[in-house]
Amino acid sequence: MVRIASFASTLAGVLLHTATALEVNFDNQGDVFDAASTIAFGLMRSYTGNYTGDVPGNLPDPYFWWEAGAMFGHLVDYWHITGDESYVNQTVQAIVHQSGDLRDLMPKNQTHTEGNDDQGFWAMSVMAAAENNFPNPRRPAAIRPSCPSRL
Repeated sequence: MVRIASFASTLAGVLLHTATALEVNFDNQGDVFDAASTIAFGLMRSYTGNYTGDVPGNLPDPYFWWEAGAMFGHLVDYWHITGDESYVNQTVQAIVHQSGDLRDLMPKNQTHTEGNDDQGFWAMSVMAAAENNFPNPRRPAAIRPSCPSRL
């Protein structure tokens, strides 16, 4: 039975092209950055939060809120390691929006389904942004003193 299941999953992978691999020479920084760029681009292909009428920071079904938090945390790391600013604006918009009105990582679009574990992924993304000096969102001067610097 195990052989049949293994064969079926292998066959499905081959027929459906469910996975691809990147060839990376880890001794070559440019090669590593190119691979990271390919992965970041692939992540953002799934993102619809910057489309008109969609919610910033959300991913479409079947993805969950915590997965979006993890994705934006990876994009913070990607920026920090490569210096590529391609996704900075979308990442700032996502983190600010999903931090919620009270900046407690309880946005109105998630309060009925989120748990502490979900918040944890977004919190790690916010902390990574703070620790790596990720660009702050633009705020009007009148509210700068009262608004936390990373949210």
